[in-house]
Amino acid sequence: MTALDQLEVAIVRTEDLDEARGVALTFVAMVLAASLEMGGARSLHRVQLNLARELDDVATSKAIAMTVRCAVEEIARHLFDIAEQPPRAMIERALRFMNKHYMDDLSDDLVANELQLSTSHFRHLFREATGQPFHRYLTALRLEHARRLLTEEDRSVSDVAMSVGFTGLAHFSRAFASRFHVSPSSLRRGSRALAESRA
Repeated sequence: MTALDQLEVAIVRTEDLDEARGVALTFVAMVLAASLEMGGARSLHRVQLNLARELDDVATSKAIAMTVRCAVEEIARHLFDIAEQPPRAMIERALRFMNKHYMDDLSDDLVANELQLSTSHFRHLFREATGQPFHRYLTALRLEHARRLLTEEDRSVSDVAMSVGFTGLAHFSRAFASRFHVSPSSLRRGSRALAESRA
């Protein structure tokens, strides 16, 4: 007998409907917490909210048990959908999304939501696939684009910094110098001098 079957039997035997509702909501809360840890989307919280509303209108313990079963099955369906997509494919989707939106106000929370994963599960999969945390990868991606812009286009350092997603010039300059061992303005001057010597 599964835990869900045991719960159903316990609810049906309960004469106090408020107690049955409480047991049902507690069980779904535990299932939901476990599903979020396994990669379930935060939108699954709606299942619990909808369940609470539905249980207010249910008048028998048997109906409570059936309503809970439906809620748990909905959570499980979502998890099986996630399980069918391999983690590598999900991270490739995330990387494509990041390449398209690196200049925006991007966060691991936003990308996880795009993939319908919990943020903690996404962070784990991302680090496992790329070998680095999300924010470090995003910063490196932005800096690579910045280096290309500084060497190929005649734009100011502050314009380049803003266009690749940095909100402050000082932070951009420090991160750039740390990664490439040259300041962005020095790289820009060197690229400009090289271009003039070729002209």
